[in-house]
Amino acid sequence: MTNKMTMNVTAQTEGITVKANAGKHEFMIDEGKHMGGQDLGPNPLQSVLGSLAACENVTSRMVAREMEFDLQDISFNISGEFDPRGFMGKADVQPYFDVVTIEAEVITTESAERLKELQEKVEARCPIYTMMKAAGVNMVDTWKVAQPA
Repeated sequence: MTNKMTMNVTAQTEGITVKANAGKHEFMIDEGKHMGGQDLGPNPLQSVLGSLAACENVTSRMVAREMEFDLQDISFNISGEFDPRGFMGKADVQPYFDVVTIEAEVITTESAERLKELQEKVEARCPIYTMMKAAGVNMVDTWKVAQPA
């Protein structure tokens, strides 16, 4: 017996612009005008980074519940570096991110040790994080307790 889930997205295109539908949700993925797009949404790589933040958020909240971890809130600053020559056809350059840097700020009363435990569990279970890691992307992670404003 399998417990696999299937995700489905349909997409219509207008030039470079993509209008995607996932169930009852619609979202745009585009490029800036300098790339021939209409600038109606984030570009595909920005969408991947946004999806990584969303996936880590969901995974963090699920794992925190399991650990009885006081996760009051979490925010992310995620950046990715890639060499566009791979996208442009240079065979010896990978066309996806070389490095993804994740800075997570967590509002919590928990210790640094417990925060590290949460981070390790999230990084082991987050589908998008683990997919990127399996692709050989260098994942540079910093999780810290947010400083009061």
